[in-house]
Amino acid sequence: MNFTDYLIYAKSQLKNLNQFHRIRIVLGNESCDLDSTISACVYAYFLHTTCSNQKEILHLSVMSNNASTFRLRTEVRWLLKEDYSNVICIDDINLNELHNQRKLDIILVDHNYLNSNLNENVIEIIDHHQLKNGSIMLQDPSKIKIEYVGSCCTLIAEKLFSLNFKMTEKVAYLLTGPIVFDTVNFSPSAGKTTEKDRQIYAQLQTYRPQSDNDLELYENIMKSSADVTGLSVQDLLRKDAKQISGSNVCLIMSSLPMNYTVEDLIGKLKTLDDINEFLSENENADGVIITSVKVENTVTKRQLGFYFKKIEHTQLINKYIRSEEVNLDLQERPIPINQARIKLFDQKNVLASRKQILPLIETFIKDLVKSDIS
Repeated sequence: MNFTDYLIYAKSQLKNLNQFHRIRIVLGNESCDLDSTISACVYAYFLHTTCSNQKEILHLSVMSNNASTFRLRTEVRWLLKEDYSNVICIDDINLNELHNQRKLDIILVDHNYLNSNLNENVIEIIDHHQLKNGSIMLQDPSKIKIEYVGSCCTLIAEKLFSLNFKMTEKVAYLLTGPIVFDTVNFSPSAGKTTEKDRQIYAQLQTYRPQSDNDLELYENIMKSSADVTGLSVQDLLRKDAKQISGSNVCLIMSSLPMNYTVEDLIGKLKTLDDINEFLSENENADGVIITSVKVENTVTKRQLGFYFKKIEHTQLINKYIRSEEVNLDLQERPIPINQARIKLFDQKNVLASRKQILPLIETFIKDLVKSDIS
């Protein structure tokens, strides 16, 4: 069974879940970016093709977003082509029902924890993000693979190679896409490439035509990711969003499409209604932190901005995020809207991507006490 046939088969079995003894879900992270999506789909395909008991165990890749949000992932649609329509979203399947039936297993790829009671169903983790307080620790340490590489697809490919998976040209192509995209085509200025990314990339290329041009592949993915045609402010904030919750504050961290800057987004605002409506749709969050990256002639530039409903929150995060310990080297920029609760910065430490900033914000949120914000 090839990759396309597997996706078609997997989606067709959603109506037949009762026929299987175990449903094993490969679950990508909540942003459903290219790396997460391809990691989940390819690893589920690998598990299905190597499973000796396919009549008892069904392996499915599932995206953590609903279909209406997943549609914003234009780069995923571009890379998957016709396979995109057979991707399973979180609203296509009832994981809680499977959990209650005691037939659910979950494998996390490109993240290492869940904000739900489904944590107890996790049997394996493959991720390249920093472990956090509350990250899932499994009894079998061999089932946890955490390594700080440029792309989770690097770790998926490494595992497939180590288990003598019969690599195909299409699977090698799909794994190559997120690796070149997430490392900014191995750009030194982005600082995201490791030696393992290079080694696995080279190994994947032995299964692909020599005529393939991966600079062109990278540019096409970047172009499709940067396509904001018809997207509203809310769409731009929803496209790549992660929630950060503490006991007293809930934030959303949104990464904008490639080459669309925080300054561009703020310039699109006429009122705060769009941002406030976005926050209300995300568990009535208290604020949003927005990051962007722009690449010009292989030079990486980053911006960071934020908006909070309460001015006291703005003041607290502003002090923290500009501190030396956070080390983002932020330079404040003027904004075209008279609103003290919005801040915009050029981020001179371009090596700090969201992957590095997110744990810092989580620490800040968890350290907040009511007396700080009352």
